[in-house]
Amino acid sequence: MRNSLNTIRNSLIPTVDRNGKVVVIASAIRSLDYGFISVFLGVYLDLLEFTPLQLGIVLSAVMAGGTLSNIVASWRGDTIGRRRMLVVMALLMGLGGILFPLTEEAALLVAISLMAMTTSTGGDRTAFLSLDMAILAQSGSSSQRTMLFSWYNLLGRLTKALGSLMIAVPAVLQAWLGMEEVASYKAMFLAYSVIAFSGVAIYWRLTPSAESMSAASPESEPPPDMPRSARTIMVQLAVLFSLDSLGGGFMVLSFMSFFFANRFNMSLETIAAIFFAGQILNAVSIMLAVPIARRIGLITTMAATQGLANSVMILMALTGNWLLAVVFFLTRELINDMDIPTRQSYSMAIVPTEARTATASVTNLGRTMAQAVSPALAGVVAQATALGIPIIVGSLIKLVYNGALYAMFRSVKAPEEIRD
Repeated sequence: MRNSLNTIRNSLIPTVDRNGKVVVIASAIRSLDYGFISVFLGVYLDLLEFTPLQLGIVLSAVMAGGTLSNIVASWRGDTIGRRRMLVVMALLMGLGGILFPLTEEAALLVAISLMAMTTSTGGDRTAFLSLDMAILAQSGSSSQRTMLFSWYNLLGRLTKALGSLMIAVPAVLQAWLGMEEVASYKAMFLAYSVIAFSGVAIYWRLTPSAESMSAASPESEPPPDMPRSARTIMVQLAVLFSLDSLGGGFMVLSFMSFFFANRFNMSLETIAAIFFAGQILNAVSIMLAVPIARRIGLITTMAATQGLANSVMILMALTGNWLLAVVFFLTRELINDMDIPTRQSYSMAIVPTEARTATASVTNLGRTMAQAVSPALAGVVAQATALGIPIIVGSLIKLVYNGALYAMFRSVKAPEEIRD
């Protein structure tokens, strides 16, 4: 009985070193802030009576700050040191939370946003993710790497959902403590900063083996007969992942909520319930990625599940029945996120340990820049044609990515797949 329980435990929970635990914990706690600020920031700036243009500039500055951090990480991340860079970024994130409520000047808030290492989308677009990926890839055995990335993403997803609930706290402060509305919102940045600064103490516990050159092991090396150099692979993955992100930007949740509301006259409560169900299915999707990847391989899992998800989205865009549209959407959510841990695991597996920081940073940078463009394009396409056309366009772009990824990398296996 005990042996059976140990077998089940080992198949569900990866064995990782101290650095892996540090990174997973730090990410989960940081996601509390990300889940909160991604919802809170727009409401706060609206309360300050920012114009749509000012709001857009501040949110763009937030994304630009993440882009700059990835540029630094790809260029000098391993020279600076992963631990040192993560600690500094956590300090900047906490400092941003302190500075934000001290001014209501748009220009100053733009400057703060550039250095605050935060998010306006809920997803991590900073070098936190890139450096975390590089460390996680060498924190456990290659056979458990994908499972480790699954838990990393799953726990972050759950704490992000909890963080979004913090948006209700200002109303409580107003009702119970009699605080003014603006003051209650500004007080929330204190909680944000405390959570952010905790990342300093957590990342400080990283050991020297978290760095690039000291943790290399034969198990984490790429296969000796890999046909491309690490630099070539990095560029190819960056281009492909950017194409994937470009297509995904046509179908961000904000646009999907607009689609359901306008195509089927759904209420906000109904749309919220659909998206909540979708989030639950996303979590299931992340965990299903591990057993499926073990059976059919990382690349096949990425290409096949995304191909199916994007085909379903085309059907959703074409149907005129609201129930079918919801079924198609939820079906997509059940399979859509299987490529997240597999993509992260694969991109770290096929490059040498000394190239992991640069690879993670460059590929994440490409994804961020591509997705910054496509939502605006989706609006232009929808305005000129029909509401479902951007979804079809985005799905077709992603299908091209699926085919290109499989064609280019089906013969490049992760080390554990070669041994198997």
